[in-house]
Amino acid sequence: MKLMIKAILLIFLVFYLSGCGTSANSKNSQTPQTAQDQTEASSNPSSQPPLEPAQPAAADCRWIGVDQDIVSPNEIKADGKQDGHFHLTLSVNQSVALKSIMIRYSEFGKSLKWTWIYNQNLPIQGYVMGLVDESGKAILPQGDNGYIVNGLTDFDLYLSELENENGRDTLKFAANQTFDLQINYVTEKNEEKEFRNTLKIQSEGTNGVNP
Repeated sequence: MKLMIKAILLIFLVFYLSGCGTSANSKNSQTPQTAQDQTEASSNPSSQPPLEPAQPAAADCRWIGVDQDIVSPNEIKADGKQDGHFHLTLSVNQSVALKSIMIRYSEFGKSLKWTWIYNQNLPIQGYVMGLVDESGKAILPQGDNGYIVNGLTDFDLYLSELENENGRDTLKFAANQTFDLQINYVTEKNEEKEFRNTLKIQSEGTNGVNP
C-alpha cells in the first residue's frame, strides 16, 4: 500500500515539473518590444496616413460692371468704348508665376474668348484682356514666362464688348451671362498648374459673384 502511494506521488511530481518547464519556455519565447522598435514603427512612412497635397492657388472673381475704357478688342489701348470689368483676388500659398488668364463665353452658339498672356512671344487666343494690378498699372507682356505673385493679390480684368468684330463676333455684357475662367501658372517646383472656375453676371451694372 505504501509503495502504491509513493508511486502515485512520484507520477504527480513528474507531471507538475513538466508543466512548469513548458510554461517557462512559453514565457521566454515571447520577445518584449523595445523602445527602439516602437520608435522605428512610428517613423516608418508606410505606417503614417498620407498627407493631402497643398492646393497652390484659389481665386475669387467678381463682376463689377461696364465702367472703364482700358482696352480695344485687339490691343491694350483705349478705343472710346467702356469695357467689361471683373475683379480677381488670387490666393496662393507659395510663389507662383502667372502664365495666362483666359475668360470664355460659350452660349447661344457663340464661342468667344479674351486672353492675357505674360510671354510676349506667344500669340493671344481670341481677343485681348487687360490685366491691371493693385496700383492701377496695366501688366503688359514681357520676355520671360510668368508674372510672380505670392499670398493674396488683387487684379482687375478688362474685356472689350464686341460689335461685329472680325465680321461675326458681337457681345454686350448683360445679366445672367455665364463665363469660364482659366488661370495657368507655374509653381516653385516648376510644375504646370491650372485653375478653373465659372463666373456669372448676377445683375446688370452691379457686382456679381461666381456661384
